[in-house]
Amino acid sequence: MSEAKQEQKKALPLENLTITGPLPGGRYLTRPLNIKIAYDDEEVIVSEPYFHIHATGTTLGTTLAEFRRILTEELDDLTADEEELGPRLQAELRYLRNLIGMV
Repeated sequence: MSEAKQEQKKALPLENLTITGPLPGGRYLTRPLNIKIAYDDEEVIVSEPYFHIHATGTTLGTTLAEFRRILTEELDDLTADEEELGPRLQAELRYLRNLIGMV
């Protein structure tokens, strides 16, 4: 990694961001969601604070898009397995159902 890239990496601290709005599949966030953004080498990591659902990518824009997709897929996966979920995953399902609405 070049010296300039190393300096740039050092200048990118952990950040907080609030996201709102649409999700894939005609869904949307029902309330603002505070997320953390971290930078590791040339990778951007976005995560939510409660269940640490996360996404990675090479740019913030692509990582946020991936994070939105992962939120909806996690809701679908947990809903499909609802009868078999343990307490922690049941809590995550309730959290996602309260966070995600349908248009």
